[in-house]
Amino acid sequence: MINEISIVIPALNEEESIPSLISEIDNELSNTQLKYEIIIVDDGSKFSFDSIVPKNKNLKIFRNLYTKGKSQSLLKGIENSEFKYICVLDGDGQNPPFEIKNLIDTFNSDYENIDAVCGFRKNRKDKFMRSLYSKIANFFIRKLLKSNIKDLGCSLKLFRKNLIEEIRFSGDMHRMLSVLFEYRGHRIIQIPVVHKERKFGETKYGLNRLIPVFVDSFLIYLSEGFTLTPRYSLSKLAFYSFMASFLLISYSAFQKFAYEIFVHRNPIFLIGLTFLFISIQLFVTSVISFFIENKKD
Repeated sequence: MINEISIVIPALNEEESIPSLISEIDNELSNTQLKYEIIIVDDGSKFSFDSIVPKNKNLKIFRNLYTKGKSQSLLKGIENSEFKYICVLDGDGQNPPFEIKNLIDTFNSDYENIDAVCGFRKNRKDKFMRSLYSKIANFFIRKLLKSNIKDLGCSLKLFRKNLIEEIRFSGDMHRMLSVLFEYRGHRIIQIPVVHKERKFGETKYGLNRLIPVFVDSFLIYLSEGFTLTPRYSLSKLAFYSFMASFLLISYSAFQKFAYEIFVHRNPIFLIGLTFLFISIQLFVTSVISFFIENKKD
C-alpha cells in the first residue's frame, strides 16, 4: 500500500497559482496518514518561488538557472525526491489536488498488479484551439504508436519511482511517459479526472509544441519506446527508405517499358534513386554505431 509519496510540480512563471496550489495540497493530505513531500521545480521563472511561498515543512523548492523545459524539470524533481512513489501535476492549478487521493486509492485497490495510474480529462476547460490541436496530436500519436493512452496531455499521474529510473530521455518527453511505460509492459490504469479553468497567467503551450510532439513520436516508433539500440532504429529507417526506393524505381521501369518514358528524364526514378542512396547511408551509419556502442575506453 502507498503510505508515502513525492508530489513533483514543474513550474514556469506560475507565481500566482503556486501558493494556492500548495495550500490546497496541504488541506487535502495533512489530515491523512500519508507521508508526503511537495517538490516545486522552478524552471527559471522571473520571480523566485522562495520569496512568494510560505515556509512549509513538507515543501522543497529547486530552481533551474535557466529554462530547461518541463521534462528536465520533472526529472530534476524526481531525482531529488525522497519516496518510492511519484505523483506529477501541473503548476497552473488546473489539476485539482483532491484527485491525488483518487489516484492513490486506485493504485491501492490492486497494489501488487499496478505500476502507474494516469488521469484523463473528462471535461477539458482549455480554450477551443488548444483543445483542438491537442486532440489532433493525441490521435496521431495513438495511431502511430498503437497506444491505449486516452489523454497524453494530462499531467496528473502516479507511478512507482523505479519506472522512471530505467528510462533515459531528453527533449519534451514528459508527455510520452505513459507511452514509454506501455512499451516496457508496465500495467497502467486510467481514470477520469477533473480539469479546472486556468485562473492566472497564460498557457505555455502553443502550436509550436506540435513539432517536438511529432518528432518524439517518430523516434519512439523507430526505437520501440527507446528499448532498441540506435543501430536497430537506423536499420529500420534504412529498410523503409529502401522499400520506397524499390517501389519508385520499379514503377519508373514499368513506365519505361509501357509508355517509353526514359528513366533519366523521369523524376520518379530520380526520387527513387535518392531514397536508395539514403537507405545505404543509414545502413552504413547503423553498422558504424554498433562499433561506437561497443567501443572500449
